[in-house]
Amino acid sequence: MSDLKVRFSGPRSGRWPMTVGQKNVLEWISPDLPGPADILSTMVRVPRGSTMDAVGAALGALIGRQEALRTLLRDGEQLVRASGTLLAEVVEATGTGQGWFPPGRAFDPAADLPVRASVVTRSGSPFLVVLHVSHVAADLSAMAVLRAELAALLAGRSLPPAAYHPADQAVHELSPAGRRRLEGSVRYWARQVAERPLCALGLPFRFPGARGHHHVLLGSRPAAEALARIAANTGARPPAVVMAAFAALLTSWTGAPGCQLHCLCNNRFSPELRDYVGTVAQETIIPFTASPSFLRSASQTNASALAAYRYGRYDPARLTEAKDEVERARGTRCHRDVVVNNTTGHARVILPGDGVEPGVGDRVFGAPAEFDIYRLDGTLGCGLGLDARLATADETAGILGGVERLIVAAADGDVDPAGFGVPPAGRGPGWARTRSGWVDLAGVQAAADLALGPGVARVEAVGDELIARVGRDTDVTAAAGAVLDTVLREGRHGVVAPGDYVRATD
Repeated sequence: MSDLKVRFSGPRSGRWPMTVGQKNVLEWISPDLPGPADILSTMVRVPRGSTMDAVGAALGALIGRQEALRTLLRDGEQLVRASGTLLAEVVEATGTGQGWFPPGRAFDPAADLPVRASVVTRSGSPFLVVLHVSHVAADLSAMAVLRAELAALLAGRSLPPAAYHPADQAVHELSPAGRRRLEGSVRYWARQVAERPLCALGLPFRFPGARGHHHVLLGSRPAAEALARIAANTGARPPAVVMAAFAALLTSWTGAPGCQLHCLCNNRFSPELRDYVGTVAQETIIPFTASPSFLRSASQTNASALAAYRYGRYDPARLTEAKDEVERARGTRCHRDVVVNNTTGHARVILPGDGVEPGVGDRVFGAPAEFDIYRLDGTLGCGLGLDARLATADETAGILGGVERLIVAAADGDVDPAGFGVPPAGRGPGWARTRSGWVDLAGVQAAADLALGPGVARVEAVGDELIARVGRDTDVTAAAGAVLDTVLREGRHGVVAPGDYVRATD
């Protein structure tokens, strides 16, 4: 069957600056091979008896009403097209439908309409529409809006006009109030980066030859019941309780006093953004501090999350500049170690019936540790991936299983997280704890030798300070700058520029 020609037109077109959300996605989206989050997909059932013309009209109406779906991004601007034609592939259903329509090649934001559509037929009649949307045009919340609106249009229901679009968001961000908010967010995040070490996984590669991540999944009805009780007793939101349980066991395993949880914030707290189709979700950092009281940790994590979400929108270029300044001041890279993905309401993962099982499929992880929250009601569903160079499969399963045991135990009263999870990971004699966190002394020495030449500086930990002893004729300022540049260029976990240089006196 030939492709379905979907004609669309909208009430407005033109050029506007990009939003910070669009800039944020363009920083990490792949120009060649789409990554796991570059293209978002959804499926909508077609009402029985619908014609192919009706499906085309519904798709055209959806693209016409939502400017994000007819927008190109070029040279710092968003170009909203007035009209055009989308070719939707039409395929007769075969098999179970798994893999009917893979997302295909990466979208080119400067040239491609950021939406693809496919229509699945049975005996020639449409019964399913599949949408693939570039992340520059929609985030997960926006995909839920598109799914609901397409279902309504396919059913013949009328919709009120879409009143707020990326162009309107760009205008707001350039207003005095919008600028103040964005600058305030950059200052907030720069302060967070400066005050808290991000190298929670400052661990040696115990298994340097390993590849990929160990991946495990958890499904637990008892933990879901316990979670609801903890949330009711503490006032903490269920996702914050689950994050606190995972972070408590992770820090116990790494021997760190805390960690930073990199989480997406949907940024849809304003009324005009409730049904907004565009990308406004951005990554936030939720600080976690280890405590012998799990309920205290859960409450503190909840409060930290609410504070972080206030600053969820920011200019990524400005934040990168601020972070670069902080990294030079601290003498270490700010690693993105621990990522938490809360995909409740969007995930389609098949969870274990009870307990922890190895994950299946070709899941790709972008950070050393990724913790996924898939489901909270009825069953607690979570996933954990740990870099196989850092952890064993048993440690990965033990940490995730500990999340279940910790939450179930805490429903009956406060508990110390140290009694759950797995034993601490060993670092060996070459590591020391300083104010910068766990430091690989041999790695720092290697960086100093690379920058200055072998033996010019001798690195050691004195108390909680990392110092370098140099000869009396050494230019300390130049040496410190050279070592810092090498440390930042290498970007290795546990490798930190010395905080002080001591010149020999004899």
